[in-house]
Amino acid sequence: MKNPKKQKKRPKSWAVLSGVAIQMGVSLYLASRAGKALDAHWDTGKTFTLVFLMLVLFLNMYWLVKYLERFNS
Repeated sequence: MKNPKKQKKRPKSWAVLSGVAIQMGVSLYLASRAGKALDAHWDTGKTFTLVFLMLVLFLNMYWLVKYLERFNS
């Protein structure tokens, strides 16, 4: 007699999305710190901070769209 395969339980939506929000917040924080450090080192105003934050924000949004497409299927 074969045992039917049990379907894996998917985590709750709120748990997954709260983890995504924390990941995005941490990555933006780290980009801001790195940008500020480079701005202070090369005395460039807020150029590196702005570039790093925009780059990380774009990458986070791209990753979020790809993740949600996979999560909803």
